[in-house]
Amino acid sequence: MSQELTYEGVGRRQRLTLTMRALLAVLTLIVTSTMAATPAIDGAIREVHDAPGRPVPGTVYKLVFDMNTPQDATLGLNPGLRGLNDLIAEYTAYGTDATHRSIVVVLHGAYTELTLTNDAYRRLHNGADHPSIAQMQALQRLGVAFTAPATELTALTSQAEDIQAGIKPGPRASLSFLTLEAAGYVYDGTKSLTGK
Repeated sequence: MSQELTYEGVGRRQRLTLTMRALLAVLTLIVTSTMAATPAIDGAIREVHDAPGRPVPGTVYKLVFDMNTPQDATLGLNPGLRGLNDLIAEYTAYGTDATHRSIVVVLHGAYTELTLTNDAYRRLHNGADHPSIAQMQALQRLGVAFTAPATELTALTSQAEDIQAGIKPGPRASLSFLTLEAAGYVYDGTKSLTGK
């Protein structure tokens, strides 16, 4: 009888051990999967290296933007152009230098005026300075190309010297967008750059 009790005692102990092991395995699985899904936290959340959408050094990023943000008088800048500058800074922080990005901004419609030199802009706007010229020049130094339809530039001014250096007269805007997209550029509007 004592052997039978001992055998039953071992059986229960084994069942308890197996149950505990199974529970421990489930808990380990839950903790491990949670840790893999979230970045390590030591007071701050950090990006994980394999996060979708994270820029990869060595990749060439080709972007074409439709200029569709006006100057913000309260901010004293064009938020779309500021957003583009911030985007370039972010790409740079991920190791994407100017040789690995190709960015074009198409100025057309009401935004064709942004192509003007400061003097030409002042003549058109009762002596007011060109509000975006400094931002545009800074972006050009970062490698951003600006283009505007030649027909719209001609309608704006008959003087080639009224157009800022570096502005490239091109085809109508819709043709520019379609051609650049066919060449692998991703299309967006500068307005999208004003949010996070």
